Amino acid sequence: MIGVLFGIIAIVNGAVKKIPGQIYLGIAGILFSILLYGGLFYFGFVSKTGRFAELKIRLVHQEMGIDAGQIALYKSQHGKLPAALSDLGRPSEKNMFMTADPWGTQFKYTQLGDDHFELTSAGPDGKFGTSDDITEKF
Repeated sequence: MIGVLFGIIAIVNGAVKKIPGQIYLGIAGILFSILLYGGLFYFGFVSKTGRFAELKIRLVHQEMGIDAGQIALYKSQHGKLPAALSDLGRPSEKNMFMTADPWGTQFKYTQLGDDHFELTSAGPDGKFGTSDDITEKF
């Protein structure tokens, strides 16, 4: 947001020195910053289609792989699979796993037997049981 700061400085300086070009430059800098960061936010966090959405789907598979590794570690330490993802503890530097997908929905963990489980992401729409759900069995 440095563009906004410099924009404000340019507007104030232009107003004090009565230089209209500097005022317009400051306004343009602020508008450019808003558009740039607004676009990054939209395409990075809000948009459900396009290139960033495809990257989020690939990220889900990587996160599920990390979680599967932590679940396997839990099983080796406790002799059984966890009853819920919360049994893994809190995510930290030493306990790395993801509790939510890139769209902010909590992963669904289902134990399929003594040694097998599945992880499900609700996908871009944030609703389980729809065609965009992402499920992996381990």
